[in-house]
Amino acid sequence: MQKHRTYETLVDLYQKSAKIHYEIDYRNKKSVKKGNRAAEDMKKIAQLIHLYYPGMLFEFSTLLTNPTYRIDLWAAHHILEIMSYSPMLEDNALSVIERYADENDFTALGNRMWLGQWREKQR
Repeated sequence: MQKHRTYETLVDLYQKSAKIHYEIDYRNKKSVKKGNRAAEDMKKIAQLIHLYYPGMLFEFSTLLTNPTYRIDLWAAHHILEIMSYSPMLEDNALSVIERYADENDFTALGNRMWLGQWREKQR
């Protein structure tokens, strides 16, 4: 990732990476590798936004309302794990993660475990 990219370009790459990860074919080793790389790219993009565009956090937080390719879930995790946030933004991000944790699919268990660890750290 190059640091001179615009905020808009970074968000576009973030969303494209979420799509790549969402479309992983777990039967295909190359697809899994590509999906894992996309997850790492999203983390790096969130770090770049936090570092170079801290004033754009509110705009980034609008991704919390975009369930396409689980962009909302990725953004929620990255806001809480990487970025500086307000108590209101923390509540919004946690509510997204809680919604996914209540589902009955393979991501739910991981999100329930993540929430338990998050709450333990906040004590």
